[in-house]
Amino acid sequence: VTDSAGSVETVEVGGVTVKGAQVRTALGLRSACFEWETQGEKLVFYVTGYGHGVGLSQYGADQMAADGADYKEILTHYYTGVTVEPYVPG
Repeated sequence: VTDSAGSVETVEVGGVTVKGAQVRTALGLRSACFEWETQGEKLVFYVTGYGHGVGLSQYGADQMAADGADYKEILTHYYTGVTVEPYVPG
């Protein structure tokens, strides 16, 4: 399962569901945005980005905007628990 930015949220490995971040850490991948395929006896990973997995993804935000999301929807998707409202100087 991937998120809107293409990062792997969960993957089934040997019948066990694990987080993409755990696979990234265990294998030393530079990002949790990966795909894989078998090539004979090998498992080959294709990794995109250098994401830290924290904050807003420029690619995910761009795709959300292309799908019709406005800036408030995008910000509250990536920064959960925040409220977007006009700044009123004190």
